[in-house]
Amino acid sequence: MRRWDNDERLTGIADASAMEPQVSALLDAMARDGWVAEEPEVHLLPHLRRACGSEWLLTGERLLDDGVYEVTVSLAGDREGVHVLRDVIRLLSAIAETVFFVRQAAPGVFECVTGMLDGDPPGFKSHGHMVRLIVT
Repeated sequence: MRRWDNDERLTGIADASAMEPQVSALLDAMARDGWVAEEPEVHLLPHLRRACGSEWLLTGERLLDDGVYEVTVSLAGDREGVHVLRDVIRLLSAIAETVFFVRQAAPGVFECVTGMLDGDPPGFKSHGHMVRLIVT
């Protein structure tokens, strides 16, 4: 099966184990009780509002019981597919810390984990945020 529309190789050049320690460090931090920081409406929302500019309209936000900060936005214009994903990543980069993971979980639903791991500059205690961005 092809990996993209004009893929003729059908296989890559390596596995991704070179970055496994970094991904494992994020998973370990995420499993720590209390790793997700409090008050995302104070720490994240102002940055997201500023980053919305004229391309986005922030229409809702709420903190879920599991610590996920759910933010609803609408996108100006008629972009589709990977272009929406790239716009979402640009928007979420306004809250990016030293570790930043984004995945499209479903059409119009993007999940993000960002934070700081032990030893990351500038020396704050390890903490993080979970954001689910819903594009309507």
